[in-house]
Amino acid sequence: MTDTDVRVPSEEVVDPPTNWKMVGSGLAFPLFFVIMFCLCYVSAFHSPLPNQAPIVVVGPASVTASLIEGIEATSGDKFDFVATENSADAISRIDNRDAIGAVEIGDTVTAHIATGAGASTVSVVSSLAHSVAEQTGQQVTVIDSAPVTARDSSTVGLFYFLIVCTLGGYLTITVLSQVAPRMRLREQYSILAGAAILTPLIAFGITSIFMHAFGASVGQILQLLGISMVYTFTVGAVSILLNRLLGQAAIFAVLTVLVFINFPSSGGAIPVSFLPGFWQHIHSFWLGSAAMEPIRSVIYFDGNGAGPHLLVLGIWLVAALGLTGLLASRQSKKTAAQ
Repeated sequence: MTDTDVRVPSEEVVDPPTNWKMVGSGLAFPLFFVIMFCLCYVSAFHSPLPNQAPIVVVGPASVTASLIEGIEATSGDKFDFVATENSADAISRIDNRDAIGAVEIGDTVTAHIATGAGASTVSVVSSLAHSVAEQTGQQVTVIDSAPVTARDSSTVGLFYFLIVCTLGGYLTITVLSQVAPRMRLREQYSILAGAAILTPLIAFGITSIFMHAFGASVGQILQLLGISMVYTFTVGAVSILLNRLLGQAAIFAVLTVLVFINFPSSGGAIPVSFLPGFWQHIHSFWLGSAAMEPIRSVIYFDGNGAGPHLLVLGIWLVAALGLTGLLASRQSKKTAAQ
């Protein structure tokens, strides 16, 4: 027998034992996603009914007082009525986004609606006007203060646009944190700035194929893009802050702040006056609504009512940049001292 006839038994390849601790840690993320998605979205959208929805009732005080009293007796806290004898005042409130609509009592019952505020608001104001007309035996006339185009009848196109801008902002930073975890802050901001410019341009360009640019003028489009670019950059800046604060666990905080709380409270899918009280409160100061309401105002309401929300957006941006700078400064001093 020669050396070549000798057979050395090959070693059997054995898979290493499963690290169940690591598996459990990994499965915490999908569990977190399922719980938070259900908790936030279902709690916000489960019952889209008016909740202190501001509506103006126009007519003689002797008529409007008893009418409002009767509606409130049966509707509870669904509506927040304001009475006026001046139809111009009612229309001004709608245009300034202080009311979702108005019901005017005169020779006919007139429903002053604002389609741009959302289909739900139109349905409620129109239904209320028809209910009044049935009591008075009058006809209903509908006047739309903020009409939309036929391609934008659902008025949710801007909400989808906001979602894309959000994804463009935080996914850019999420990817950078994975492929270049030691990237300098200045470099992160530079790349983010590019994403903040390109994302709204691409999103609006594709959206316009289907929505015909929402029927907006050049000036309105430029305002929309400007606001959305600032918003996208702010989303990324918040992501950078959370990544520097929490490291690998940042994904949980990023999704909570920018997805699970951000979208339900934005007023994009359901008008804010149809959200539960908790979500209405969040809407008053959260990042998504600080962009959603101004771009809605620009496209449908000539920019009226955008100012306070833009101020909130600016506060988020300054806070994110300031806190990140403070963290970076402390880290630099700590490194230098070692």
